[in-house]
Amino acid sequence: MELSIFLAKLFGIYMLAVGVLWALRGDMLAQVIEEFFDNRALVFVSGLLALFVGIAIAIGHSVWEPNWRGLITLFGYLSILRGVARIGFPDAPRKRAIGLVSGGSRWVLLVFVLAVGGYLTWAGFTQG
Repeated sequence: MELSIFLAKLFGIYMLAVGVLWALRGDMLAQVIEEFFDNRALVFVSGLLALFVGIAIAIGHSVWEPNWRGLITLFGYLSILRGVARIGFPDAPRKRAIGLVSGGSRWVLLVFVLAVGGYLTWAGFTQG
């Protein structure tokens, strides 16, 4: 349970920080993401890191419950998929990422990131 609480705090605060920065500096973020995906080496290394983090969460926190703990496990498995996609198919994640941060669904995703970040932060600090 201590690992769950730590990961909830970590993911929650991270998502809140990214969400606030995205809300305040969304145009700059879209530009940075475009530049990031133009560098294949960075995409490859980020894929390796995402794969590593995802495998670590899948091994260390395989909790499948319909609550915040299961959400953390889901994030781990999604990170594995993200890592594999960036390593093996770098063009597809580029198009999706640019569309998400600059397209019409930008605000829906932003609200989702802030809501999930708030939920995980709340869960992490109230469970401990």
